[in-house]
Amino acid sequence: MIDNVSDGYSGMDRGPVVSAPSVLGSGHREPSAPIQVAIPTEEAQDSMIESRAISRGSPVDQTSRDGGEVGGSLDAIDDVIGSNPWAVSTAAYERLTVEVEKHEQVLPEPFTLPCRQTLSRYVASYIRGFHPHLPFIHIPTSCVETMAPVLLLSLAATGSFYGFEHTHGYAMILLAKSIITEKLEQRRRESTSRLVRSFPRYAELPNNSSGEHDTSTRSRVTPQPVPTPAFDLELVQALVILQMTMSWLDGPFAEDALAMSSQLAAVTREGLGHPPVEDGHESWKDWSFEEAKRRTLLSAYFVLNIQTICFNVPPQITTSEVNLTLPCSEAEFKAPNPTAWHRLHSKQNVQDMDFQTCLKQLLSGKSLAKEVSAAEFGNYMLVQALLVQIYYERQAASVLLSSSSSLAPSTIKLYDGALAAWSTCWDSAIESALDPSSVHGPLAFNSTAILRLAHVHLGADLFSQCALNSRDPRVVAQAFEPHRNPILLGSAHLDKAVLHAIYALRIPVRVGIAFVARGRTGHWSVQHAISNFACALLLTHWLENIFKLVSESGLDGLRHEERRLLSMIERLIEETHLHDGLGPKDCYPNRIRRLAIAAVKLWAETCQGIQVYELVHIMGETLSLVAESLESRL
Repeated sequence: MIDNVSDGYSGMDRGPVVSAPSVLGSGHREPSAPIQVAIPTEEAQDSMIESRAISRGSPVDQTSRDGGEVGGSLDAIDDVIGSNPWAVSTAAYERLTVEVEKHEQVLPEPFTLPCRQTLSRYVASYIRGFHPHLPFIHIPTSCVETMAPVLLLSLAATGSFYGFEHTHGYAMILLAKSIITEKLEQRRRESTSRLVRSFPRYAELPNNSSGEHDTSTRSRVTPQPVPTPAFDLELVQALVILQMTMSWLDGPFAEDALAMSSQLAAVTREGLGHPPVEDGHESWKDWSFEEAKRRTLLSAYFVLNIQTICFNVPPQITTSEVNLTLPCSEAEFKAPNPTAWHRLHSKQNVQDMDFQTCLKQLLSGKSLAKEVSAAEFGNYMLVQALLVQIYYERQAASVLLSSSSSLAPSTIKLYDGALAAWSTCWDSAIESALDPSSVHGPLAFNSTAILRLAHVHLGADLFSQCALNSRDPRVVAQAFEPHRNPILLGSAHLDKAVLHAIYALRIPVRVGIAFVARGRTGHWSVQHAISNFACALLLTHWLENIFKLVSESGLDGLRHEERRLLSMIERLIEETHLHDGLGPKDCYPNRIRRLAIAAVKLWAETCQGIQVYELVHIMGETLSLVAESLESRL
């Protein structure tokens, strides 16, 4: 039975949460996050002091001020806009200009690098818009002055999209891609050039009975051992940023991102071969480098996997390759200075656990103990790993199952238990507030998107049918056609997946569809758009099957859980501006199809505002086409 469920959005339905045993399983709940009043802690005060110190501009000579008298000197008027802490210096700009000039040939027409002030604005836009959703750059120790030009260019390129200045962004993406490709090729040349000056010993033949090798065919240059290239953290970070950005941009960029994914996999695998050094006596600077490296490698794993899920392409990095300790808390990662970091670091009573151990424990159905509980970033990576494992199960079973068959009950039980165990750990995380604009950042909010996507994949094999890489709404919309419907009603895990789809729709409804459409850019990640699209697909097919069942057997033909879910959808749509289109309450089964139309329209409306990425816009257009198709069948 589904009873008294909460959408879990902060400030909404803050009453007690009652679990639903038959659908949600024991221990699983959709947590309620109250509105938080931020009280500055010691760490927050340190952060504010540091922020003020960074953003403080040059003081104005006090003797030049006239107390604000009319007609006073212009020099006495303070600039109320604080300085940009990510200002690009003249030296950094000149280094970047030199690098860009080497690669101008990749652009179809002459390109002038934006001025220093514009680049500074773009970098600040990246820090504000992209970074919170995947925080792998250690902001307190990062410095534009010493940053590698390719990383600076990648930050500015992505930031320009968040400022809706796409024209500059496209050009800078191409330049950054060219620089990265050249640097990776140079690393490969250094590793292979020695081969043309030597002869491999394995190709030599003995020239006499003694077994001695003929040295006449060999070069006199003795082959030297190939040195392992140093791990270039900033190069990998630039590549991660480009991969994530290009994947969601226009079709040609998405194709390039998939083509470049092997490059990211190669440098990630190289980094995984040299895991971060664990040292309890390291300095803040050394610790920050190792922590940034750990997060960068996990982010690369995340980006490659989200490409797999979204575009149904083979994974480039397997989960078994990720042998890393889980990252620290966001509070420790954000510590603005050595003093604040040491205070937080010394208070950490949580035992470090590696990624593989935590994942195996979750797959055994056991939640992580409090003393080894993962922090926000680690939880984000773990739930995506569970999603990827479910994807693997679907792919492995696809040749054995018909299009309408479900996974084996034992497999469903395994992953349902793992997701429930993860939810328990996630609920207890310090910053697991389900508010996209939480002061703690959007990681917990983004985790809900991945969790729901995992339940959708476990409930039915639907999302792999979406040809999102086609970037053609009419092609993508074919996944919603009735003949593509593989859902079989009557299973508890499908009920749970539908429940998560309802939760996904409830958040924008309660916040306001128009508000989400116009203000989602800074707080809602593309992962939410992907998850919502999958939820829309599942809910559309489920309601279509409910429509058919009610047409044949009436409402009495529905199970109790199905009637409960249908009632939840009905009440949710009635809260919106589309309630008048539902028709009379006793007009079944047509009212069910009208519910499907309304739900799809609401999701489409959330994507109709100004967008950073084309993929979200394509999803919105697709859902609009689906709504039109459903209306034509009334």
